[in-house]
Parts: sequence; C-alpha cells; structure tokens
Amino acid sequence: MKNSNKIDKALLIVCLCFLLVFNASFIHAENISGGRSVIETLNDRWNKALNSGKPESVGELYDQGAILSPGNGEFLVGRVAIEDLFRGFIDNGVHDHSIEIIGTHQDGNTMYEISKWRAYGREENGKKPVFGGVFVNIFHIDENGKWKSHLHTWNLSDNTGEQ
Repeated sequence: MKNSNKIDKALLIVCLCFLLVFNASFIHAENISGGRSVIETLNDRWNKALNSGKPESVGELYDQGAILSPGNGEFLVGRVAIEDLFRGFIDNGVHDHSIEIIGTHQDGNTMYEISKWRAYGREENGKKPVFGGVFVNIFHIDENGKWKSHLHTWNLSDNTGEQ
C-alpha cells in the first residue's frame, strides 16, 4: 500500500508540473498569437495616436530602428525621423485617420498587414481634402515584449479628392 501511495503522489506531482508548464507555454503563445485581433488593436492605437495630434504617441508605436517609406521613393530610419514626419502631417491638419484591414499574416514573433487607409486634411474654402491608399506594415516583438512597427510603407491613391 505504501508504494502505491508514493506512486500516486509522484504521478500527481508529475501531472501538476505538466499542467503548470503547459499552461505557462499556452499563455505565452496566446500573447503572440491572434494576429488579426492584435493588428486591430495596434491599428486602433495608431489611429488614436495620430488623431490625438501627438506625434510622440505615434513614434512610440515604432521600434527604434524602424524603417518607413511614405510612398515618395524615399525612406526614413528611426523613431525620431518617423515622429518628425507625422508632426508635419499633424501640423498641416491631417486628421480622422482610419484603417481597413485587407489581410494579415503571423509567423511567430512577426506579423504583417496589408490595409487601406484614409485621412482628411484641414478644411479650406468649404472643402475638406481626402487622402487614402494602401499600406503594408510589418510588426515584431521588441526586447520589452511589445509589438512594434518595424517596416511601414504606403501609397497615395489617385482616388482621393475633396469632400
């Protein structure tokens, strides 16, 4: 009987350890999975940051060495340069930015999206400029365990105008 109790206790301990290890790895996997819903959250943060008029808040969503190409054949490297670009957009009246996801993909600690974007300019003479296009954004998990934009590029559609 004593050996049976020892075996039962050992089996119970092994099962509990397995459950703890399995649960911990499941929680970690859950934090880095669910690509589309994670990207929806990141896009919501991005829209709120730009629409709040705070370029520093936009910059915080990019990693330190991020690369951004604003569709003009040029590219910017680093959070400060990216923040400066969005400061210029905000100072010139760009607002009400929105994103419509077309598709997403995740592979481990890297995700990407292709989406449509839209924003409005400052109203002048009763007309409000409308801007829009398509963009690609590649995210990765940084050293602090946060999703950050690593490579972001977009175009400006010819179908923009005034409202």
